[in-house]
Amino acid sequence: MKERILFFSFGLLLLTLGVGLIIQSGLGASAWDALAVGESNMFGITVGTCVFINGVILIILNSFLLKKKPEILAAVTILVIGALIDFWLLIVLQPFVPTNIVFQFVYLISGILAMGVGVAIYLQAKFPASPMDTLMVAIHQRFGLNLRNARIVSEGFALTLAFLFKGAIGIGTIIVTLTLGLVVQLSFPYFEQLIQKMSREQIVKS
Repeated sequence: MKERILFFSFGLLLLTLGVGLIIQSGLGASAWDALAVGESNMFGITVGTCVFINGVILIILNSFLLKKKPEILAAVTILVIGALIDFWLLIVLQPFVPTNIVFQFVYLISGILAMGVGVAIYLQAKFPASPMDTLMVAIHQRFGLNLRNARIVSEGFALTLAFLFKGAIGIGTIIVTLTLGLVVQLSFPYFEQLIQKMSREQIVKS
């Protein structure tokens, strides 16, 4: 359990830092976050609050795709994610706006890596995933796509909504959509083996 809590906490911190860096790059956010930014500007509420509201809606959609009851505990995960996104954006990263295109791309690439690795880490905890990532898994299981292609489908759906809400869409949005799933797919097996190794070592010690 200690290992799971560690992976869950660190994974969410890294994931939300990645979200903050991508948004702060000013080159366009990932599709789901571009949607949240658009909603934030439209309705005058924080990005994290919009992420939470969207997550609740997706919990219902995911239950339909997976043919299961809605994962109510997933709302806790998305609530934490929304709060952490606001923490990074409004407190930590707000004073650090990239001043030229080079730093903008540094923020973007760093954000993609942090977000993708964060997803791969926190999923190992087997706690309720964020509804956005559960949608990726639901598409993966329902339609037999690999994680990379399932991510592209889910991000494409969000991108369509982001256009409608005039979200933060730019070249960065396309880059994130095409590469984030690959980062998750490549890093997932490593952290899966790591948590298994840590769990075995803990059993031996006890």
